[in-house]
Amino acid sequence: MTAPAPVCLHITAHAVQRLALGVASEIGYFTDSHPYVPGSVLRGALAATWIAEHGPPTSHNPRHAEFQELFDGDIRFGPLLPEGTTRAPLSVRLCKYQPYPRCVATAVDDAFDTGTHCPSCTGPLHRSRGTITGPAATTRITRTEIDPATGRAKDGHLYANAALPAGTLLTGVIHGHHPWLAQPHTIWLGGRRTVGGRATVTPVGHTPAQPPRLLPPGQLITDGRLLLRLGSPAVFVDTAGRPTLVPQPGIDLPDGVTVTRAWTRPLTWTGWHAASRLPKPADLCAAAGSTYILDGTSDALTTFAAQVQRHGIGLRRAEGLGTADTATTAWRPRPARTAPTLAHDPGIDLHAAIMELTLTADELRWLTAVVHEMQIEQHRHAGALPESLVADVLDRPAADVLSGRQRHTLLTCLTGADPEALRTLFILLDTAAPEDPSPMERA
Repeated sequence: MTAPAPVCLHITAHAVQRLALGVASEIGYFTDSHPYVPGSVLRGALAATWIAEHGPPTSHNPRHAEFQELFDGDIRFGPLLPEGTTRAPLSVRLCKYQPYPRCVATAVDDAFDTGTHCPSCTGPLHRSRGTITGPAATTRITRTEIDPATGRAKDGHLYANAALPAGTLLTGVIHGHHPWLAQPHTIWLGGRRTVGGRATVTPVGHTPAQPPRLLPPGQLITDGRLLLRLGSPAVFVDTAGRPTLVPQPGIDLPDGVTVTRAWTRPLTWTGWHAASRLPKPADLCAAAGSTYILDGTSDALTTFAAQVQRHGIGLRRAEGLGTADTATTAWRPRPARTAPTLAHDPGIDLHAAIMELTLTADELRWLTAVVHEMQIEQHRHAGALPESLVADVLDRPAADVLSGRQRHTLLTCLTGADPEALRTLFILLDTAAPEDPSPMERA
């Protein structure tokens, strides 16, 4: 019996709330965020969802083996990138100033190309740092601590963090197959999960793993060489266990395969092990986007390419590190986009229709409280909202200031709204609502 062909599970994730994918703690008031979801974060979020469904994976749990197969076995979790974005490898140099739109779509990949100036404007080039290219996807949220004694903002307690906005659509690949992963799930990603982090993951479908291909002859690449690009940070060590930024022959690379050229950048990667409630070790990694030219026989390179695409490379691969791919052509930027793709959410349409009513600040504050009340009633009735609730709310004395058009629009928008639409509407209204209680709310 032949072994089943390796498969790739393509998934999409819809950010229902903001995703604060914070980097290491910084000195200052601002905490930055990854502009993507690392594979380690995706793995941890799915593991937490599994535990919420089936209980802790102790030896007494009858599904303990399933958890081990999913999260400690051969399944590899790749990163989720905002749709329309890509990662620029470290072997690439980009136009430094980009004075013309055509400069955005050009690049010089040192693994394939030669050149010291931008092909479009002849301007200077600068080295890629392995970052995500495309429109800026993160937003900044600023908040302060309130002094309970004065009811005002507390001096010296201003905080800000970056996050991917709600509605962002992300795509990625999980290497491997399991029936549980082929189902849609609601997960929580990153930090600040009391006010954000919720996302829905939907499997798009399985595809066979692409067969490896050696690089064709070119200006700098000849037959018998392979280009390897890291899609996530990778942990490499030498024979003495010391960290290194280059995969080692006999450890990471098969016999007869060597690295002839490398573009790397060091990075420290840590994390949190939720099961033991302990921090993970901080390892020196080769940053995502690191690129290597490998030399060897065609048979050895072909076998290695198939293995690295399925299983990754380096240590801690089960944690989402070490995902990699082979390349056959020079890297080029994707066509420019004006904004990352946002998944359609009916709550956004409801918010837009309500904003056209030009409600006052007091009226918006009152409406925010009304939507929150409707969410509570939906939860009490298992998602079935009583039809008379909206009409009863609009008949209260506090709603007497509304015009006939405003009352009719609110009745139309809120009647029959599903829980997800109400949740999005509440988030959007609450973000824009004033801080002080309004006369309508007190009424």
